Amino acid sequence: MLVAVLVMLFAQLFVLGAGPARAHGGPFEGQIAQDGEGGVYVSFAYTEDGHPVEALLVGTVEGRSAAGEVLDPVPLVSASQGSGIWGVPAGTFPEGEWDITVTVTDPVAYETSAPIEIVMAEVVAEDYVAPAAAASDVAPAAEFGSWFAVGLGVAAVAAVLVVGALLFRRSRVSA
Repeated sequence: MLVAVLVMLFAQLFVLGAGPARAHGGPFEGQIAQDGEGGVYVSFAYTEDGHPVEALLVGTVEGRSAAGEVLDPVPLVSASQGSGIWGVPAGTFPEGEWDITVTVTDPVAYETSAPIEIVMAEVVAEDYVAPAAAASDVAPAAEFGSWFAVGLGVAAVAAVLVVGALLFRRSRVSA
């Protein structure tokens, strides 16, 4: 009986618990956008499953304006907006048309380019929402699947224990 419970517990931990980790890996792609303040950010997602790249990236952003101005490579830094979003600080690019190139060297080599029009948006104080407040609504929904799998495993182990206890009690009564 104890062996059956342990087998089910290990099956829960290794089979169901490892599912989300298996979904990630392999090649990824990035979408380049501007932030309205002279900065550029890139959203990275795995091509196979579309999930955000949560791995640490080493990369740079460089650009060439329509007027011929060249911006030397600037290191990408992890953005506070969420997983898989990396960027360069506001004010890095002046307004205008730019050909932006993003180069990632680690964990895999990747490069993408896109023409971007850098504009400076006017922010009205009453319309501004802090990024942390906007992101706080997303986290519970994203973690639901993991907690559901754990709850399902606990319920399965509890069911096995109850059935085992009933069978054990029945065998003691009939003997």
